[in-house]
Parts: sequence; structure tokens; C-alpha cells
Amino acid sequence: MVAPAPTTYAVITGGATSGHVVPALSIIELLVEAGHPRETLLYVGSDRGVETTLVPQTGIACVFLSVDGLQRGMSIAKIKRNLRMLPTMMRATQLATQVLVQHRPRVVVSVGGYVSAPICRAARHLKIPVVTCSYDSKPGMATKMQARYAATVAVAHMPSTMRRAQLTGAPVRAELRHLDRGASRDASRVRLGFSADAKLVVVMGGSLGSAVLNHATESLVAQMKSPSLANVAILHIAGSRYMEGQQLASEIRHPNGSMMYKRIAYSGNMNDIYAAADLVVARAGASTVAEIATVGIASVLVPWKDAAENHQLTNAKSLSDLGGAVLLEESKLTHDVFVQQIVELLADDAMRLQISQIARKLGEVHRNCSIAALVEQVAESVVR
Repeated sequence: MVAPAPTTYAVITGGATSGHVVPALSIIELLVEAGHPRETLLYVGSDRGVETTLVPQTGIACVFLSVDGLQRGMSIAKIKRNLRMLPTMMRATQLATQVLVQHRPRVVVSVGGYVSAPICRAARHLKIPVVTCSYDSKPGMATKMQARYAATVAVAHMPSTMRRAQLTGAPVRAELRHLDRGASRDASRVRLGFSADAKLVVVMGGSLGSAVLNHATESLVAQMKSPSLANVAILHIAGSRYMEGQQLASEIRHPNGSMMYKRIAYSGNMNDIYAAADLVVARAGASTVAEIATVGIASVLVPWKDAAENHQLTNAKSLSDLGGAVLLEESKLTHDVFVQQIVELLADDAMRLQISQIARKLGEVHRNCSIAALVEQVAESVVR
């Protein structure tokens, strides 16, 4: 008897933070654009990550596993947690195996993060090919381990130290790949509540928020009575854990009634935010850097100094070393330096334009991301 053809084309795995979830959803978009029906795709993530909120609303079938990640360091608390992690990950691998046996996908696509480990381990055991995506300039631990046996590794930057690496660009959401910032600017300003003539700065610290950027933003707002900042507005994406306890009100207006400062926890509407902004100030996670390059916008990147292997600094340098962003290292960040850097860029329209044009040129590889073609190539190479 001939076994029925699998109904699931690909399992996409990875998660916990939006830095993994958003690229995973972008890969799903790219596969759908390539002709694969949404019902043939399955997302597997963590039951404690942001994917529990972000994925179901897309209509993509999803499974969430109970997983835990390896804690770096040798404190007693971290050692105890790592010991508890072992049985948790063993159970997750058993469940991952059941998921793959049930769905029989042609290929597994991993965007990294510890939740991807059980599915990739199960895929290896079941001889299902794995495509690993490494969009950080320095790959994470899970990605490096998976690259040892993956059929191929899709990378956003070359050269790469990863085995069987192929340059595809980073996966970026369709709405950003096709965004016309100039055409969308005024309507986006209206939807966000900012006037058309303001110079709008967007400060964002990632899905979890950044205390460093939040405090620096408070200093910037305190300086906004200065004549040099009279026409400046700030949209502050602070992170849900930082919404309360801030000294600033969530909205502050100029004397003429126009919005001067607005604080929100998170936004899933990044196309409006990038279209409306004159300048973005952000951490340098791989997804953020890829999005900034894709849409072509001037930015000040402040890499998180405690990121593993300082990979955010490397991410930022992929733009700043070529003039596509301004790098402001956290070790050199004072509130005076922060304010001065932003004031200088807002005053120099030509400089912002030059930075944005270079960023957009560097983002061409992301706008033309070829991950879907690479996944298809791997899937078609498997003899069933």
C-alpha cells in the first residue's frame, strides 16, 4: 500500500521573542507568496513566548511546546534551572516527534531560539531535512548546533562561518518589503496622531523594551522646550513591562495642541511607524536592523551590550560601517550624548537622506529574500 502524500509542506519553528517570531511569520509569508497554501504550513513555538499571541491571529496552524533554555553562567540558581531544563527538553522532544510523525512535513525551517531545538532534534531522527536561518551577524547557540546537520543554512550576510551557508537575505514582512514610505507618510501620521510637519523620532527597544533607551528618551523629552526641538515629536515604544512607573505622562502635547510625545507598549503596525518616522532610534536586533535597511530609513542604533557574544554590535556595524546607520555604543551613551546626536541628525536633512539611501541600498537583499526558493530546493531534493 502506498502511503498518502503529506498534507503539511513545512514546519516553521523558533520563538519566545518577536526577534524570532516575526522572521518566522515572514518566512511563512514568503512561502505563501511562492504558492504554498497556508493550510500546508505549521508553526511550532514556545507556550511561554510572544508567539502565543502573535501567531494565532494570523490563522496559521500552530503547536506550542513547553520548553526551557540553557542559562549562561555558574550561579546556583542557573545551575538548578539547567538541571530542571533537561527533563523538560526531553519531554518536548518526545512531543515534537509526535507532531512530525503526525504531520509528515517535507522540510523543517528553523529561525533559532531554544524552542527550535526539540523540533530540529526530532527532524534529524526522522530524517526530515532542516533549513536553518541565521539572520544575526553572529549566529546563536541553537543555530550553530543545528547548522552541523542542516541541509543548508540561509544567511542574511556574507561571508559566513556556517557550513553550507547560502546568502538569501533576512526574512522581512511583506508590508515592509513593499512599503513606499513617501507615499504612505501623511496617512500614517494621521493614524498615529502626529502632525504632518513635525520631525518625528521613533524610539524602540525591542519587544521587551529597553530601560536604557527609556531613560534616555525621558531626557530627550525634558529638552524639548529648547528652540532646536520645538518642531520635534517622539513616538516611544517602551515595552509592556515599562509602561507603568514612568515619570512622563503617556501623552504630552505642544502648546498648539499637536502631539509632542506618545508612549505605547508595543506595535504590530510597523509599516505605519516606519512610514511616519524621520528618524528611528533602536536596539540592534537582527530583525530590527533588517527592517531598517529594507524600508530605507535613517537610524541611530544602540546595541544591547549584554547580548550574547556582543552580536548586536556586529549587527549594527553591518549598516553603520557603510554609512547606513549611526552607531552609538551603550558604553558611550550618556543622556547628553543621546540628545546631541538626535538634535544633530534632525537638523541635517541631507545627512538623514544620505543615511536612508545607503540603508535602502543595503536592504535590497532583504527585499528580494530568496529563503522560499531555498526551502523548496531542499524539500524537492528529498526522496520520499
